[in-house]
Amino acid sequence: MQFFLPGDDTWSEGKLVLENGSLCFCSNKQSKRSFLSTPLSKKGNNGGFTIPIRSIRDIIREKGGIMTIKHTGNTKLPAEEPGSQSDLLLSTQLSADGQVLNDVERELILRMDAYKFNVYFTHAGEGGVLSMEKNVKLEKGLLKINNEALWIIGRDSHKRVAWDDITNVEQKKRSRYKGVEYGAASIDYFEKGSVNNEMISTIVITRGTTMDALKRHALELLNAYKVDEELSEIENQILSMLYAGALDLSLAGLAPTAEAFGLSEDELTTNLKHLSELKIFDRTSQTLSKKGIKYVIDLSKNGTFGG
Repeated sequence: MQFFLPGDDTWSEGKLVLENGSLCFCSNKQSKRSFLSTPLSKKGNNGGFTIPIRSIRDIIREKGGIMTIKHTGNTKLPAEEPGSQSDLLLSTQLSADGQVLNDVERELILRMDAYKFNVYFTHAGEGGVLSMEKNVKLEKGLLKINNEALWIIGRDSHKRVAWDDITNVEQKKRSRYKGVEYGAASIDYFEKGSVNNEMISTIVITRGTTMDALKRHALELLNAYKVDEELSEIENQILSMLYAGALDLSLAGLAPTAEAFGLSEDELTTNLKHLSELKIFDRTSQTLSKKGIKYVIDLSKNGTFGG
């Protein structure tokens, strides 16, 4: 396995060991991480580099067979006074065979500190609708939530969904089964790696009391990642029409589109430029960005949890 550690300028070859609640990187080359200090990110007794599991905040799979571990660490920065320290988020990267990374990723997700919920789930596709009275193939698993993402963990699979990619979490219904109340909720999010910002849904089912706690944490995080731009009414209309695919922004269609909004071509262009500056509208592709899609979805609903 190869790893790229904070403070190093090259990849190292070595062994990865999980023991005593820590992830230990054992490399033959001498470390250059002299700025790292105890207790969070440190050299192990064997001369390697150690990350306590409790310090891990996020685990992200990158392209090219690389996994990034985000973790806190006490670091002494050059510009600081002697003896002063700052708690920073550091990145450590691993490179290995895909199955090896899958195994490491899963083990770290299961062990990392996060809110944990026992759930049944199914990936229902776009706009998934679930009826608890029908025969639906559900998988028993875990839902873990922290400030960066949520993880849907099954027996043989796990999926990370960043909060920035989640467009909606909505309670679908509550039902009783064999005397126990259950709640169902859909989680709608952008599919990872999607070229056209395609969205899919995952349905989760859990006991009613657990669903209440899940809703509370989800609402707090959704509000934290909410698109909070102050736009004019005409800009909201433009975005809604773009989302519906009902605007022609070609050179030939610009004038009639502007006229439909009661604007001149220059005024329409100015509005589109402003939306582009806010990273809501992509002028090159003439489509909404993820941020724009989330904004329009938020406009169209009265509350995050319905039903």
